[in-house]
Amino acid sequence: MSDKTQAIANFLNDKYFQEVIKEITDNHLQTIINSNQTDYEVREQAYNRIACINELINTLEGIAKTSDIKSKRWNIF
Repeated sequence: MSDKTQAIANFLNDKYFQEVIKEITDNHLQTIINSNQTDYEVREQAYNRIACINELINTLEGIAKTSDIKSKRWNIF
């Protein structure tokens, strides 16, 4: 595993990082839940932020798993 993928994997597995991501996501979910019926823009902004966080995490997870995928690919052939 390269230094880059190992660093990202360590970062993703860090309990403090996971807590912060969960807290941010939960805050945005509460914004959606507690918004008024007419607050479309507020809900849309909170939703977009959650989607951005999810995309970032998914991208980092993909990078972290790249070496696992490459090592398994060689085992198949």
